[in-house]
Amino acid sequence: MTRTGGLSRRRAETRRRLIEAAYEVFSELGIRDAPVELICERAGFTRGAFYSNFASKEELFLALYEVQMEQRADRLLVAVSTAAASTPADVTAVAEKASALFADSVAADTTWYLLYAEFRAQALRQPELRAATAAAEQRFHQVVAEILFGMLDRLGARLTVDPRSAVVTITALYEAMLERTLIDESPESGSRYLTEVLPRLVGALIAPAE
Repeated sequence: MTRTGGLSRRRAETRRRLIEAAYEVFSELGIRDAPVELICERAGFTRGAFYSNFASKEELFLALYEVQMEQRADRLLVAVSTAAASTPADVTAVAEKASALFADSVAADTTWYLLYAEFRAQALRQPELRAATAAAEQRFHQVVAEILFGMLDRLGARLTVDPRSAVVTITALYEAMLERTLIDESPESGSRYLTEVLPRLVGALIAPAE
């Protein structure tokens, strides 16, 4: 049987469909109130198929998290690469251009952020979820750090703080932007964090390479 990344092609397809269905159902009902049965129905599978792939809704959400973060990492890489190729070799200018490109998908990100905030609050309350949540977040932070290093190397710059601190600070600002967008019910209210504040923050964390 053909295998993809350690999974059979059939099982990988089952997981993909369950993850896509989960995103739909979680978005409609929230994670806590989403029945496993409805996720299975949307995906076209039985509960048996669900539990042969995921031990719980929480494990399914973490798989969904990996997919969503991979999409955002790809989007970030395209934004940074495009900005670096079309902007003078100035960190702040590149960050401004990349932020503007990345902000084009804020509407989709707010839908995702509602789910992420709900799950993270649950993980904070339930110690058994913290290790898996932290590991998933760290993998995403590592990918963002690699994209950031690529930009800095291209521009002849370096970080003035450790990479983890820089990435945590940058992603926290991104999350604050999404939160303001939701609370104020205005994309413009949040987007200025990306287009105005983030470039200045990045500039403050960077110095010329020695």
